[in-house]
Amino acid sequence: FKGKVTSWDVVNESFLDDGSWREGNDDPLKNDIWYEKIGEDYIGIAFRAAHAADPDALLFYNDYGMEWSKSRRDHISAYVTSLKNKGVPIHGIGLQMHAHIDTGRENISAALTAAASTGLLVHISELDIEVNHSKNPNAVFTDQLAQRQKEAYKSMFEAFMAVPKDKQYGISFWGVDDAHSWLTPVPDWPLPFDKNFKKKPAYYGMTETFPE
Repeated sequence: FKGKVTSWDVVNESFLDDGSWREGNDDPLKNDIWYEKIGEDYIGIAFRAAHAADPDALLFYNDYGMEWSKSRRDHISAYVTSLKNKGVPIHGIGLQMHAHIDTGRENISAALTAAASTGLLVHISELDIEVNHSKNPNAVFTDQLAQRQKEAYKSMFEAFMAVPKDKQYGISFWGVDDAHSWLTPVPDWPLPFDKNFKKKPAYYGMTETFPE
């Protein structure tokens, strides 16, 4: 794929919810064989290998939870900054941003500000905004929820647009329409298009933030 891909998420989710390394855990979902065998240097090795394979591609570290955990935010920001200071070819940081309609604007702004403060490009990399955060199996997508989701998407895009222009890489979604969301089979409607690919109020919440 050399010369065909603009950017890569080289390393993904190296830290647990509390910001500590995935290491020495009996739960395979919380263990990292690369850290176990190599130590934290494996990340720098991976970035250097990716850069050697395609010197023109932008290289990102990608992770979740910076909008709801200050410890994760601080740890990840400090670590990617240390990689940059060591001369590791890292160009950006991806924030997955699987948010919900009650995720506070201040938390989103804090996550984006922390990412931008590293001096790297900022990518919202897996965006969706769930409305059934309580996982109610009988939930219904009401007009009221649709409007709250619209405001949540609008706040998300406004927060991203507040990042310095030269640090804005882009926003990618974790799916396109509600029928194919990773959150199913629990009922939820997290994306800008409904199951019939019809634009929802969330779509217009985003576009209202775009410059004329």
